[in-house]
Amino acid sequence: MKNNRNKQTAKQDFSRREMIKKSSLFIAATPFLSLSSCVSASKKAFDADVIVIGAGLSGLNAALLLEESGFSVKIVEATDRLGGRVHTAKESDVPGHPELGANGIGGGYARLLNAAQKYGVGIGPYRPRTEPRNGEILYAVKGNFILPEDWEGHKANPHPEGYRKGSPTSPPWSIYSKLNPLPKNDLVAWRNKEYTKWDKSVYEVLKEEGFSDEAIKLGVSTNSSYGVDAKNISVLMYFQILNFLTQQSQFNGQGGAAVGGNQRIPEAMGAAFKQDILMSSPVKSVASEADGVDIILEDDKKLRARYALITLPASALRRISVSPTPTQQKAFKELPYTPCCQIHFVPTKKYWEEDGLPPSMWCDTLAGRFMALKNDPNDPDKVTSCVAYLNSSVAVQVDNMNRETAIQTVTKTLEDMRPSLNGALKFVHYWTWIDNPYAGGAYAYWKPGQITEFADGIAAPNGRIHFAGEHTATISRGMEGAMESGERAAFEILNLL
Repeated sequence: MKNNRNKQTAKQDFSRREMIKKSSLFIAATPFLSLSSCVSASKKAFDADVIVIGAGLSGLNAALLLEESGFSVKIVEATDRLGGRVHTAKESDVPGHPELGANGIGGGYARLLNAAQKYGVGIGPYRPRTEPRNGEILYAVKGNFILPEDWEGHKANPHPEGYRKGSPTSPPWSIYSKLNPLPKNDLVAWRNKEYTKWDKSVYEVLKEEGFSDEAIKLGVSTNSSYGVDAKNISVLMYFQILNFLTQQSQFNGQGGAAVGGNQRIPEAMGAAFKQDILMSSPVKSVASEADGVDIILEDDKKLRARYALITLPASALRRISVSPTPTQQKAFKELPYTPCCQIHFVPTKKYWEEDGLPPSMWCDTLAGRFMALKNDPNDPDKVTSCVAYLNSSVAVQVDNMNRETAIQTVTKTLEDMRPSLNGALKFVHYWTWIDNPYAGGAYAYWKPGQITEFADGIAAPNGRIHFAGEHTATISRGMEGAMESGERAAFEILNLL
C-alpha cells in the first residue's frame, strides 16, 4: 500500500507541475520577459536538468516523461543503436528478423503497449522463439528422440511419480505453484520480510520434494531461462515470476510482438524524443556533487546536470566509476545475469520431411533449444530460419570458444544427433549477450539470499544519482519491468525538480 500511495502522490505532483509549467510558458511568451532572465548563472552551466544514461526502454521512458514535463533532458547511449537488450536481427542477417533480445509482449504490458500505440508502432501476433508451436517439438534426451506424448512413460524421464507429465522443464513449476506462499494478486509481496525464509535455492526446495539430482539438472539447469545452476537460483524469484505470469494470463489474446520487430518500439520512442541523444558515447564516471552531477565519457568529454539517471544493467555498471551506497555496491558487483548466446541458420532443405520428425528439438546437449522459426506473416507455415538458442552452462561453454569453433561445434552436435540435418543448415548469424560489455547476459536473476540482502536498496537514489532498469522493477518483469522502472525513477526526479 505504501508503494501505491507514493506512486499516487508522485502522479499528483506531476499534474501540479504540468499546471505550473503551462503558467510559466504563458509568462515566458510575453514580449517583456525573457525566459533566460529567470535562470540563475549556475544553472546555465548545466548541459541538462537531467542526463539519462542508457537508451533502453527504461531510459527512454523516463526521458520522455521528464521531457513532457518541460525539463531539459539529454540521453547518453554507449552503443550505436536504441533499445538495449531489446534487439531485433536485421532482415539481411537472418530472414524473418527474429528477436535477439526481448521477445514476447504480454497482454498486460500496459506501459509498453501504450508506448507502441502512442508512437505509432503496430502490434502483431506473438512470434514463438524458444517455445515451439503445437506438435512441432521433439525431446532429445540421453540420445533418445522422444515425442511429447511419449515423455511421461519414457525411461529417460528422471522426474518422480506425480511429476512426469509435461515437458522436461515443467515439473519444477508444479512445485513452485504448489508451494508459492505469495498472495496470488500481490505482485510486490516477494519483497516483504515475512517471505525471506523462501529466499533459498531451488535445489534445496526440489530435493525436499523428492527430486533427484538428475531430475533437477534436467528440469532447472538444462536450457533454463534463468541462471546456470539450481543451487544458485532463489526459489522466491520463481514465486514472483509465477505470480506475474498468472497476472499476465488474464490478458490472453492480447499483446504479441511489434510489427517489424520489437526494436521498432524503442526506435519510435527515440524519434519522439525532441532533445539530444548522444550515441556511441560510453560513460567512464558519474559523480554526485552538492549542486549537480558530473559525468565523464570515455572520450573524456564532460557533462553536467542537476540530476542523473543511470538505467544500465548492474553488469554494465561494473565498468563505470560511481559511488553507490554499500548495499548498491554489493548488488552491482554480485547480481548475476542469465547467460545466453544464439547461433542462427537458414535451412537449405526440409529436413523434417526427410525424417518425418518435428522440426524443433529440446536438447540436453550443446544444441540447446533448436527451434525452427516461422516468421513470415505472409506464409505462416514456412520455416524462415532455425536457431540454436543456448542458455545455462551450455551457453557459457560455447561462448568460451572462439566464434568459428563454437559454430562448428554446435553444427556438428546437431548433425550427429539428427542425420537429416547433415548439409541442411547454412550458418548466417552468431549473437551473444554474455561478453557484451553493456549487458553481461540476457537479464538479471536472483541468487539465494540476494532478494533479502539488496532487492530493496538496489534502486535507492544516491545523492543526485537515481537508478532504473529491469533489475530494479518491483511489480513487472522483462520489457514491462524496464518501462515500470523508468516511470518510477522519472517521478522520483520530478518530485525534486
